Amino acid sequence: MCFSATASFTLAGALVPLGAITLANARGTGSPLWPFAVYPLAFGLQQAIEGALWLGIGAEDPALTIASARGFLFFSHFFWLAWVPLSVWLTEPPGRRRRGLGWLSVIGCLFGLSIFLPAALLRDWLYVEVIHRSIEYRTTLIYEGIISRTALKLFYAAIVVSALLLSSHRHIRIFGALVAVSLVATYGFFAYAFISVWCFFAAILSAYLAWVVIARPARGTAPPG
Repeated sequence: MCFSATASFTLAGALVPLGAITLANARGTGSPLWPFAVYPLAFGLQQAIEGALWLGIGAEDPALTIASARGFLFFSHFFWLAWVPLSVWLTEPPGRRRRGLGWLSVIGCLFGLSIFLPAALLRDWLYVEVIHRSIEYRTTLIYEGIISRTALKLFYAAIVVSALLLSSHRHIRIFGALVAVSLVATYGFFAYAFISVWCFFAAILSAYLAWVVIARPARGTAPPG
């Protein structure tokens, strides 16, 4: 499978307008699932940033490369860890499930800050390179020598996937299952560039949420199933 600036910009070109339309639709219909309308747009912006990163690497432009890498990591290492559980929390009625998602949102936000800020602020803590036509993001973590990277990846996945699967809305749980499958597939076949490839697959899957918000407004406003 080949990933490139063209692949990233093409996906961004599809998701950014789709995300804008989805957000406008959610606002117009008052859909309770409006937080999920953010996903396609955010993923589109993330892919556009990675497209710029490809250009920076190809042109051997260190300023563009590091700026784009930090922009991508903002989404991959912080935004999704915070927004995924928060978006589910925002769509849930008061109760134990919502309280649990609230705590999960706090944990995701704090964990995200702990793995993003050092890489964003310290130049030597972030390095990118192309391996087998995919970008590998190498970051130094404050957990080095304390917690294995495999354990940290599992913790990350647990926050994101469990939040989606805890949703009382069936289509959000389906999306969570799809994300989980993409995670396993990415780890099995593209472990050398896990972050970039998983985000690429998740970006494609976010189109499903656009369909849920736009094409199924009646279902979206009905009691969760």
